[in-house]
Amino acid sequence: MKFKNLACALLVVAGMASCTAESDAPVNNEETTVSLEKTFNARSVDYQEGGKNSLNLSELTPVSVEEANNILKVLREKKNAKTAHSVSAKDGEPGQTFLTVSAEQQIDNRHKLTLQMTMITYADDGSLYYKDYHAFAASDLYKWHMTGFGLSTAGSEGMYKIEGTSNLYFKVVEEGVHYIQVPVKVTGNYNPKTHEANFTYFI
Repeated sequence: MKFKNLACALLVVAGMASCTAESDAPVNNEETTVSLEKTFNARSVDYQEGGKNSLNLSELTPVSVEEANNILKVLREKKNAKTAHSVSAKDGEPGQTFLTVSAEQQIDNRHKLTLQMTMITYADDGSLYYKDYHAFAASDLYKWHMTGFGLSTAGSEGMYKIEGTSNLYFKVVEEGVHYIQVPVKVTGNYNPKTHEANFTYFI
């Protein structure tokens, strides 16, 4: 499959990735346990250490409701936002190269969210394939987890549009320990010619 036919394949891959990511995420409770719900649509989620869940939320540093609220306010307002992107290459099988394309959002010189995509190129014909994605936060106070991701064509310049759904997770202490999930929408762009990528998020 050449890159020009990538869009159709991406829909299938994105759907599979979405289903897989969702199966690893905690399950929503019907009731919220903290006051973050009204402002950030937060939900308390069930989490059992040692289960199939791959998020390791128990490793988070506990925060108060006020601390979680302050972090989310800064992230929502995108204070002093700085963006960056990078590309690194690693040889695979003969004639095959893995490209790690990273896009970064740094907020208020403290909070950093990074979205990574893995692409595969082939030297014989220059074809390009989308492989997978990862998302993470450079903090022990919260985790960022994508639950769905996709690329679609955007205009006639060969650009691709990034669209994703995700959650931030906190370990909140208020009359006990609660794991809190906050929905985050992600949009961005990817240039297959230069491998430049960028994204923004909405809380």
